[in-house]
Amino acid sequence: MNRIVLYILLLCCCTGWRAQAQLTRADSLYRLIQRQPADTATVTAIYLYGDQFYPDQPDSAAYYFKKGLALSRQLHYPLGAAIFTSYYINILNLRGEYTKALFLATQAAVIYKAFNDERRLMVSYNNMGNEYHETGNFSAAANYYLQALALAEKTGQLPVRKKLYNNLASIFLSTEDYEKSLTYANRAIALARQDRDTPRTASALVNLGYALTKLGKSGQGEATFLEVIRLGRYLGDSTYVMDGLINTGSIYSDMNQHDKALRQYEQVMAITDHYPDQDYRLYAQLGFGQELLKTGQAARADTVIASTIALAKRMQANDELRQTYLTAAEIKEALRQPQAALQYRRQYEALNDSLLGASTRKHVQQLEIAFQTAEKDKELAQKKLLLTEKDLQLASRAKWQAIFLLAAGLLAALSLLIWLRYKQRIKLQAQRLQTLEKEKTVQVLEALMQGEEKERVRLSKDLHDGIGGLLSAVKMHFAAIRQEQTVLKENPAYMHAIGLLDDAIDDVRKTAHNLMPETLYRLGLKDALQNFCSNISYSGTLQVQFYSAGEIGRFKPNFELSVYRIVQELVNNIIKHSRANEALVQLSRHDSLLSITVEDNGVGIDQTAKQTGNGLISLQSRIHALNGNIAIDGATGQGTTAYIEFDVSIVSNN
Repeated sequence: MNRIVLYILLLCCCTGWRAQAQLTRADSLYRLIQRQPADTATVTAIYLYGDQFYPDQPDSAAYYFKKGLALSRQLHYPLGAAIFTSYYINILNLRGEYTKALFLATQAAVIYKAFNDERRLMVSYNNMGNEYHETGNFSAAANYYLQALALAEKTGQLPVRKKLYNNLASIFLSTEDYEKSLTYANRAIALARQDRDTPRTASALVNLGYALTKLGKSGQGEATFLEVIRLGRYLGDSTYVMDGLINTGSIYSDMNQHDKALRQYEQVMAITDHYPDQDYRLYAQLGFGQELLKTGQAARADTVIASTIALAKRMQANDELRQTYLTAAEIKEALRQPQAALQYRRQYEALNDSLLGASTRKHVQQLEIAFQTAEKDKELAQKKLLLTEKDLQLASRAKWQAIFLLAAGLLAALSLLIWLRYKQRIKLQAQRLQTLEKEKTVQVLEALMQGEEKERVRLSKDLHDGIGGLLSAVKMHFAAIRQEQTVLKENPAYMHAIGLLDDAIDDVRKTAHNLMPETLYRLGLKDALQNFCSNISYSGTLQVQFYSAGEIGRFKPNFELSVYRIVQELVNNIIKHSRANEALVQLSRHDSLLSITVEDNGVGIDQTAKQTGNGLISLQSRIHALNGNIAIDGATGQGTTAYIEFDVSIVSNN
């Protein structure tokens, strides 16, 4: 079962004559959704925005997922439609609609295969395995999990292995191969703890505890499930809490502690009254009905199990339905209703035989498909041979026709060629002139940027080595005088002067660092921007939040320095002109696209100034010289947002 980890949003408190919108990730996504014209980035933003409502507000999440699908179809963006399935199947699983979820996952796999997108194909195979698992087709589920695992190793997605190991552990639990389940669960836990992935650790502990219990290690199993409950409460995730409660209830039942088992199942049913997950409702009702039967409450158990059978049929949860049929037969026997007991027993045996025979039938079907495929390939080869013979005959006839047509059209073609060459020559000359003008502009911009950087380096060294060293020497002399003149030790004016001197030294050091950021050369653009934002916030002038998404990596030094200066200039403009008290800098990378967002909650920007300002024109020229684009959105009194995108395919060092 897929687990969804909620985004942790940082809340910022705004002051002033009116309440300002909080600059959080949700706000940034919402702004992207509203931006026009819509594009593929808008589709991604809609999905991410809707994912924030899952699982607590599934209807709201489903609304935004469907909205993203509609926009994908409008934009003729098939990948966007495929990505929709990865989000929407979680909604279907909450509702117990596994067949629909399987259909969506299968369609997504077809699209990813067509685009040769192995990373997303791996996710689709995992989703297909989950849905086959839920419907009781364990052989098919294991097959797709193993295919996903092979793709994970092929594409280098090694962290995904912990999820797949855990899924395989669950499959082997269903097939009662508890030793293999224990092995895969331990592998999943080791990788999850290595990555400090607490949700995945809790999920793997569920399978580990169940395997330990089935291997007769009830004490270890109980301790494991209690740890799952603790982690679930720590994460605020009810699913892990319910996993722990259901399985400890099963352990208490095996230990004949039926009152404790009933309390565990009652807690789960109370949670599912508010948490929209039919899986856990099904498990809890089945366990609760079994415990009522064991405690002599057969009539009450009969009502609970009847409701459980209806729920399992609606969800198409065949494995749970099989167990429920068996429990219903035992209840009818206890109520001395042999005819009804026999009917449920027959239903149990029929479904049990169906599930146990699924692997054999699947193997036969695969052999049949392989045979039919080979026969079709043979027929296709024969047809291709016949077509080749006909093509040769047609080619012989067409040969003389082609010679005649070639001779007839040669003169016309020659005349046309001369005319086209003349037009092409004129066009090439115009293109050369445009290219030369662009190259000249880029060279001038690069020369200006290099000159500015050399001057910054010189000023930084002068400040650090000259004025900084001089101020440090003055402080040392003041310290020596203080040791000689004991009366100065308690002099407030002297201590105030020392404090001012420390402030001056600190300001010189910060200025020198901003002129020549060492973090940029040592650690790269991400850490340098994060350090720059922290320094601005620490100064108290402006609170700047920094976010990054994706693997940013390193780029060529000149490119990193230029981008750093661009962001630095935008933040300095916020400080100078916007009268804002909060700002956000967001850095993200997807494949060869590097995106930067800088926004504030200030007075906004005048539309005329946005188009004609000299500073903005200079900034746009520098960004275009780096193979990038900038868009600025804002209005008077509503803050300002700058969106910048660079193609980093030729400047990346990854």
